[in-house]
Amino acid sequence: MNRKKIFWDLTLKLEAFTHTVPVPFAVYYAIITQKMEPDHWKIFIALCLVFAIGIGLLGTFIRHLLLKFLFAKIERLRLQTDGSNPLSHEEKEYAKSVKILLFRYPLIEAIIIVLRWLSGVIPISLLFFYLVEYTPSVARSAFFTFVMIAPISFVTYYFITENSIRNLFDLPQFQSVELQEKDIPKFNYFTRILVAFFSLAALPFVIFSYILYSLATGEFAVADPMIPIVTVSFIFVIPLIVCSYVVAKSVKEGLNETSRSLGELAKGNFDVIVTAKSSDDFAKQALYLNSVIGTLKDMYAEIRNLNEGLEEKVNLRTDELNQSLIDISQLKIQQDGDYFLIYQLLNPFAIKDVNSTNFVVDHFLRQKKAFEFKNQKFEIGGDINISHTIHLQDRKFLLFVNADAMGKSMQGAGGALVFGSVFQSVVQRTKADPGFKNLSPETWLISTLMDLQLIFETFDGTMLVSLILGLIEEDTGKLYFLNAEHPMIVLYRNGKSNFLYPMISYRKLGTLGAIPIQEVNEFQLQPNDILFIGSDGKDDLLSKNREGEWEVLSEDEIFLEVVEKTKGHLESIIQEVDSLGQVIDDFSLIRIAYQKM
Repeated sequence: MNRKKIFWDLTLKLEAFTHTVPVPFAVYYAIITQKMEPDHWKIFIALCLVFAIGIGLLGTFIRHLLLKFLFAKIERLRLQTDGSNPLSHEEKEYAKSVKILLFRYPLIEAIIIVLRWLSGVIPISLLFFYLVEYTPSVARSAFFTFVMIAPISFVTYYFITENSIRNLFDLPQFQSVELQEKDIPKFNYFTRILVAFFSLAALPFVIFSYILYSLATGEFAVADPMIPIVTVSFIFVIPLIVCSYVVAKSVKEGLNETSRSLGELAKGNFDVIVTAKSSDDFAKQALYLNSVIGTLKDMYAEIRNLNEGLEEKVNLRTDELNQSLIDISQLKIQQDGDYFLIYQLLNPFAIKDVNSTNFVVDHFLRQKKAFEFKNQKFEIGGDINISHTIHLQDRKFLLFVNADAMGKSMQGAGGALVFGSVFQSVVQRTKADPGFKNLSPETWLISTLMDLQLIFETFDGTMLVSLILGLIEEDTGKLYFLNAEHPMIVLYRNGKSNFLYPMISYRKLGTLGAIPIQEVNEFQLQPNDILFIGSDGKDDLLSKNREGEWEVLSEDEIFLEVVEKTKGHLESIIQEVDSLGQVIDDFSLIRIAYQKM
């Protein structure tokens, strides 16, 4: 686009507006608000003419320099005709800076016209005071002239300039220059309309206010106030029309650009590009539309490519899926083999080796991780039940332990495997070594738990085990037990169930820095008492609430109600727990019934 054409187009429109609206307002305003001697009027009018012409010519010259500077930057931009020689990073950044400058140019023109009025009103007043005398009415007139003229000039210059340079954004140099939303100066239409409204309102408001003030002080220069009021009202129609026109045209241009792009898009033309040409809401819409169009273009190309070789791609994808399925199947077979090995290693340790006439011991164990190997189903997890008959100090004891290793599946099973192997070695040592047979039940429990703690401390806190370890004397029914952060033992006696609260509880096995084990809990059983020792799997249930939403029930008291409801029958307890919700953890339970005759 020709620089001279834009220069003359802008100059004619801007200067025509200035000398059609603000200058007549200022001249008429000065006439009706001043009372001067004829010689003073001559000096005042001469100053106004000189400064008006001089500042007008200076403003036009500055516009010439600005446009020359802007077009020089545009001409330095290199066109990218193909992809063989792409723009460098420095060239892209330079192109972005030029395009941003183009967005800011209307604001520059608007600021210059404000400065023009400021540089005219103030020097004229000061020179008049110097050449003639200080006149308060002239000072007030200068202030109010600037207040009423500067806003309307700012708004009109901004919109006229923005409309005149819109076509520059279509230059080939800017086609490949992409800007982000944050790069474009913001001047949305809410702010634009608000500023335009107050700028228009300032014009009659200031004049009528000053007329009323002049009438009150006797400085009004006309006999009939209605004459200037009607004159001002008539002149005010011109800026109202001009300002409304440039705002409406700005909206229309933005809508036309958006409508044109949407029309091309509706025809299936995905190569259309929406160009942001102003710093208003339409610029933001242009960025969003380009993003949507780019996405639709990529989707359309993908769909077309899929349709062109759909059968071949389906066959290829089917082969890939079949191969993936084979790989997954092989991995699962290998994984299930590893699970089965752990099961085979863990199973011998979870035993019940009890020889008692006074106690009936039952085990229940259901691990969370279930798997199938060679058409058979197995389970592995971190829970383990162990019970034995041992002798200490020539007394017969029932030994039991319920343990829960941290983690599920392989992690928990690894902890249970270590625990089971160590514990069984302690039991066999006790049965075979006379030195251990001579230990008291309290000493044996403390020694055993300390040995286990030392073993699990070697894992540096990565493998923790909670448990209840206990001994019950065969003849007396005296219970000795230790609790290491495990759910409490449940006692069912005379139709009521309660917890056996331990006097002292220890940290999980493997906890670094745990306190030494020094005391043992004791409790005297009575005939027909039933003990239930289990992991927290019995308390963690997934169930639906009244609103139909899934929630985790984790309340120990629920199990007490279950024991009472089922009267301590193990199979009924399992069924009742399953009916309350889905068990989401390994579930283990030892039932010990004291049936001394």
